[in-house]
Amino acid sequence: MRFAHFADAHLGFQKDRSLQKVEERAFERAVGECISRNVDFVLMCGDMFHTNIPEMRVQKAAMEQFRRMHDASIPVYAVYGSHDFSPVSNSFIDLLVSANFMRKMGASVGDDNKVLPEFTVDEKTGAKLAGLSGQKVGRDAEYYDLLDMDKLESEPGFKIFMFHGAVKELVGGHEGEGGFSASRLPGGFDYYAGGHIHAFADHRSIEGRDHIVYPGTLLAGYHSDMEESARGRRRGFVVVDFEDDGVKGVELVVVPGCAYDLVEVDADGRSSEAVSREVSEKVDAARAADRAVVLRVGGELSAGRVTDIDLGAARKTLLQNGALAVMVHRRSLSSAEYKIRGEHGDTPDEIMQNTFQDNIGQVRLKRDNLTGERGVALAQSLFSSMRNPRPDNEKKADYEYRMRTDAVAKMGLE
Repeated sequence: MRFAHFADAHLGFQKDRSLQKVEERAFERAVGECISRNVDFVLMCGDMFHTNIPEMRVQKAAMEQFRRMHDASIPVYAVYGSHDFSPVSNSFIDLLVSANFMRKMGASVGDDNKVLPEFTVDEKTGAKLAGLSGQKVGRDAEYYDLLDMDKLESEPGFKIFMFHGAVKELVGGHEGEGGFSASRLPGGFDYYAGGHIHAFADHRSIEGRDHIVYPGTLLAGYHSDMEESARGRRRGFVVVDFEDDGVKGVELVVVPGCAYDLVEVDADGRSSEAVSREVSEKVDAARAADRAVVLRVGGELSAGRVTDIDLGAARKTLLQNGALAVMVHRRSLSSAEYKIRGEHGDTPDEIMQNTFQDNIGQVRLKRDNLTGERGVALAQSLFSSMRNPRPDNEKKADYEYRMRTDAVAKMGLE
């Protein structure tokens, strides 16, 4: 028996037209692999889409692929990721569920306030699936403390637990938004299907839990994702072979996206003039044609301003030389001579989180959800929501109402 495991596709992330096509082709190829490999079912473990209501182009392309799996009699089981989820409005995932292209994992709360994810039995294989969706502001992490472990762990048969969050033992001990210890996952499952970490990993014997697996992203598009891909990180999804008595094999199925080139310049201890010359030389020599190019410049300049380095011109040259798209990564670039207040980070989300953490101590309020780590997570979630553009198929008034009610719900207000 065999199943496929996806997570963090972030369909709809790309804004560049060339990479939008790459994104669509990657998912199409992945679905084709599932069909050709005769998988019995597919798991979608969160952040399948970059926003809960993606633009119509993304919806149409995704619907076509889910229809292919439906026509091939391959059931799809899903949990929300933090990007798929909204506390006040439906997600495109709910439309896929209504169309019978997908089944979403559910949970109930008992009289003892224990959370019990409901088991779904795959008809073809008899595998038993249960899981918890990821949510914004890290609220899902609280549910793990309330899990009815006895009922989950005593259930017989081949079991899969689906989740979306960072197991803190795998991310340097940090327990931030969506993070929790592996010990908070129910024991006794044969496979733990994870999402949220954008790199493939198959972890064994963490707190007695075997096969805590993250397939990683198909393409995504954060600077760190693209940079790792340029450094040779393999991208795809996971195929798992199993029998009634356990997992027999876990394979990362690599899905071709696009070719990459990494142009990297170390500015530490150098003048802006010297760095500018090296950027120009490396850009001229780069293999840009038909590739996604990552231009990374980092370090602290000994002299000159950051703005003296014309990375806009470098980007223009790479595009003129045939690059599909250019991602300029300069967030770790600073100047010893001209200090600017700000925080470093590899992604906009990391920079935002670091900045909020640096300033949250100035807030003096009695509400716990507005201070400390919870305040940081809430501020980050609100800011991320405000960055989401209005979909083409949504009226302005409806969009504004959804944004307001979403913010009010996240703040715990009525």
